[in-house]
Amino acid sequence: MSVNLTLADKLAADVFQKSYRKYLELKPTHYRWSHLAPQSVDNLSLSIRQNWSVEKLADYLHCPVDEAEGCLRRFKMSQRVNGKETTAEKIRQAIFEWMGGVVELDEKAKRALSDDLAHALGNQLYASGLTREDILAVASQLEKADTASKAESLDKEPEASSNSKPSEIDPPKWGPQWKD
Repeated sequence: MSVNLTLADKLAADVFQKSYRKYLELKPTHYRWSHLAPQSVDNLSLSIRQNWSVEKLADYLHCPVDEAEGCLRRFKMSQRVNGKETTAEKIRQAIFEWMGGVVELDEKAKRALSDDLAHALGNQLYASGLTREDILAVASQLEKADTASKAESLDKEPEASSNSKPSEIDPPKWGPQWKD
């Protein structure tokens, strides 16, 4: 199976919090993913090059300022992660970026913890490779765990009344470009 996952695809998926797999599934059949998400990524890139205010970026993305800030933060993080040469370096950087959002540590302590986690992850990938386990299947299982944990946290949201079903809870609007 040969799929072309470009840097622009990775940036769009990261900005709009989709797995790379899900983004590639949606892109060929949905206008928002094939045209509008890449356009938003282009606007994010332009905003950095031209040093736009977050308010101007929000106007271009057609979203509230706080949402534009989140998109910009995820865009910059994705650039740092995907700017690395090898997959191992990308995984290590992704862990480092994630740690920065979770704990307040100095750079050296964050790097040490991210290196430890990357080492543990590397060991699991190595063991998986020795048994010839399908790495795409492992990635799919990890994505499903991520989806399940997000659904579980939605069930705990205060807006959901005790007698409402999860399907009755309105998910947040998709984001930039699709305001009603």
